[in-house]
Amino acid sequence: MSPALLAAAAVVIAGGVICLSARDARLALAGLGATLLVAPLIADPLPDPIVLAARAVAAALAVYLPWIVVRDSVPAIRGSLLGWPVEALVAAAAFVIGFGTAGLGGAPLGPAEAQGAGFALVALSVGPIVFGRDIVRLGSGAVLLVGGTLLVRVGLAGTPSALEQLVTGVLFVGLGGAVAFLAANAVAAGSAGGAILDDGAGGQDPRLDARPDRPTQVRGR
Repeated sequence: MSPALLAAAAVVIAGGVICLSARDARLALAGLGATLLVAPLIADPLPDPIVLAARAVAAALAVYLPWIVVRDSVPAIRGSLLGWPVEALVAAAAFVIGFGTAGLGGAPLGPAEAQGAGFALVALSVGPIVFGRDIVRLGSGAVLLVGGTLLVRVGLAGTPSALEQLVTGVLFVGLGGAVAFLAANAVAAGSAGGAILDDGAGGQDPRLDARPDRPTQVRGR
């Protein structure tokens, strides 16, 4: 067990918990950015500095694109229905399972911390993907699911090549762009009350209710 890898895994998991628990969209995106920024460091050996720099730029772009949308609107999202302590416990339990099962069925080529962190992110992503009612939360869950899957791959097969790291960075930028595109269209259509302006208690921004052209909102799970 490497203390540095364990610390990096803790930061990644903490970022995921903040991303899904915060009711401020900007804070949620900050947590997502921390997860994407530190995730490439959970590898042994570490990628080349140029590769790490490219992943850092990709993480910044993936978070900045949705932030462009939420910064000019009411940045309230629903957040976690269970609360951050429960989300943290779920992530911790998943990390223990992933860390403890590393090497079952064959010797892993990567660190067990990567598999543990990957399990934690996948476990965290289930809630927003299944029960999410706003675009930012749904998109964040999708990004965490992809990030967790890639970390499990690092734990099983070792440090990705430079080309694979580049493709991963482009993938995250594409996901961030998709979230920003959908959120911006929801705002333009006047249906952002159920998209990114959920106040966390089932309410909407009163400015949206005052709009005469606001369409009827259908709320579902």
